[in-house]
Amino acid sequence: MDRREMDIFDAATLMTLLHRGKRPSTLRTLLPGWDMLQVNVPSREQMETAMSILVGSGLAELDSSWGMLLTEEGEQVRRSVKGRQGMRMIPSAISEILAGRELSRAPLTLPQAVFDAAREDYYNAARRTAERTQKRRSRHRWWWPDPFRHPGQ
Repeated sequence: MDRREMDIFDAATLMTLLHRGKRPSTLRTLLPGWDMLQVNVPSREQMETAMSILVGSGLAELDSSWGMLLTEEGEQVRRSVKGRQGMRMIPSAISEILAGRELSRAPLTLPQAVFDAAREDYYNAARRTAERTQKRRSRHRWWWPDPFRHPGQ
């Protein structure tokens, strides 16, 4: 995959996670979704490029706090593939649509500090979830048979 195809695929991944409405999706909510779809957390550069393609092509809007919403046109593109395949397949389908369109990039720079704060929030939330899960698994359950206890004791 060349750089242009990778950039379009990243924009398609981001587009899969966005919605149209009143409340924009924040970086803090987009990173877990990206990780779920692509099984990795994007770099700041990947996120910046994806945002710039979607905003520059009129498919998404960006607010002053780096929150994003799909435009009506972006929602039409996203809805055109929804439901035809599983969630992890949607970015590929959107990528095919975007590859056939004239795309441009908005001149924007995602500040490293803004991205780092969102990424740290995501990692910290994942760490807390893992710790809670580990605590639940390590607790003795009164209803679970103890393999070291003899029957009748």
